Amino acid sequence: MSDNRIHLITLGVKNMAISRAYYEAMGWVASPISMAEVTFFQAGAQVLGLYGQDSLNHDTGLNSPKPGGITLAVNLSSRNEVDAMIGQALDAGATLLSAAKEMPWGGYTAYIADPDGHPWEFSYVAQLVPDQSGALVLPDKL
Repeated sequence: MSDNRIHLITLGVKNMAISRAYYEAMGWVASPISMAEVTFFQAGAQVLGLYGQDSLNHDTGLNSPKPGGITLAVNLSSRNEVDAMIGQALDAGATLLSAAKEMPWGGYTAYIADPDGHPWEFSYVAQLVPDQSGALVLPDKL
């Protein structure tokens, strides 16, 4: 069932304006779907996201006192696939950080930690379903 891809790498940041300016200065182009609380950059077949560390801590259930935390994310094609992936991860030895739930921004998301404690997000977001090749390509607008 697993297609072994990383679609979205999210970096927890202390100050979105400073972090976004840094990545833009490095040549990254922010997607038009970026918002005040999250910035997206297309990175080949993957997406790099910047997300406020406090919000990331809240969503994952982790408590990281400083920026530098990340989540690795797999976007899936349905809520059922999210539930199945969580089950597969738990069966393989993951720890549930946050059960799958509807998010205020419209996604269906759950978080687990791998055996080393690295947080992974499994999400279904209707506008961010991987294409036929498995690539997560950001739309021009939501």
